[in-house]
Amino acid sequence: MALLVSAKGSNILAWRAAGDFAVTFRQMTLDRMEFCRTDEAAAMLTEATLALENLAAANDMFCSRCASLIDEAAACHEPARLRELTTIFFAGLYDHCAVHQSALAFYQFSILFLQALAGSISRYAHSMLGDASSRIPESALIVLGTAGRQEFSPFSPLQFLLVHGQADEAEEMLIQRFATLLHEGFEACGLQVDQVVTPRNGQWRGSVSEWSQRLEKVLKRGKSSEVIELLRLADQTQLDGDADTGTAFRQLSLSALAASPVAVKNLVSRVVAFSNGIGIMGGLRFEKSGLYRGRFALLENAVQPLSASLSAVGLLKHLETVTTPKRIRELLWRRELNVDMAERLLQAWHTLHELRLIRESEVQPDWPNAAPHYLNIEQMNAAEQDALRESLEAVGNIQRHVGLNFSGAGA
Repeated sequence: MALLVSAKGSNILAWRAAGDFAVTFRQMTLDRMEFCRTDEAAAMLTEATLALENLAAANDMFCSRCASLIDEAAACHEPARLRELTTIFFAGLYDHCAVHQSALAFYQFSILFLQALAGSISRYAHSMLGDASSRIPESALIVLGTAGRQEFSPFSPLQFLLVHGQADEAEEMLIQRFATLLHEGFEACGLQVDQVVTPRNGQWRGSVSEWSQRLEKVLKRGKSSEVIELLRLADQTQLDGDADTGTAFRQLSLSALAASPVAVKNLVSRVVAFSNGIGIMGGLRFEKSGLYRGRFALLENAVQPLSASLSAVGLLKHLETVTTPKRIRELLWRRELNVDMAERLLQAWHTLHELRLIRESEVQPDWPNAAPHYLNIEQMNAAEQDALRESLEAVGNIQRHVGLNFSGAGA
């Protein structure tokens, strides 16, 4: 699949991938028409045109339906209905992905829905606190991890934190209750919520000044396990709340991590240490024991090292973008990556996430089910296997790029 990484301006007709698609589609159509009579060829062209128009119309309906559900979720006041909307919304996303195999579309809509959901859950939490909620200072709800990179699917546990204004002891108690209600609200919608990285736990909530002190203390102490926890902040997206508070926290946290030799050294060493799924002898790495013995761990051996590598480069190069595809394009624009490497990375991102989402669609809405993330290679066709191997080679390349170019950054 050609990708639109080497675009020339905003004119899609000048994009190489668009031209490649047009040439390929034309040739395939001509090949099928080669031995057709004139009337049969005309009928085939009419049928192809109609099929494309129907597909485009169906996609427009899908987009309108998603927008409608997002609007309803944003305005909803009933927890039971929010759960229904969550189930309906993601069922539609997985159906669309099964047809179009577009991870990009899935994630673009999923983060919009998650933000709408967060707004309604926050309002509900305030209503449960009654008049006391007016004493809660301005806050920002920020999601980390896969959702922080805007790659959220309901098969991924939500990791989030809360940043708020200065609070006295009584207000701290209210904030703690508010954070607990937020955690419970996402769970009530049927989503998985991380039991550690949640503002229900004190270390994942605080004012901007408290977060500043926390960052300084952990980075100065340099304890690896604590630094690893803070490195989660490299991928963050605000879901709800005060924009100024969220922006201040983002600038504070990313600047502190990028300026810390301990954090940088830890980050680079972890990226290089990740398996890229290919063994020493060139074969794929398979699970050696457990429930998924003999299968390929897609998240651990492919998606995670790719995401971590681009997150590391994004942090160290002070990128403004959040999503992995946009980070790749920004690095290309800055000439940190050449066109060939950028295209391979972008292709790898699409391939790996489409593999993930298509397999999730086969078992959804059983969201706690981890089976889709372990591939049975023998059940994949030759084209899928080749695409997976090419993706893993691209992952290995970006890991080596990080190791070679940033291994001394934390010295």
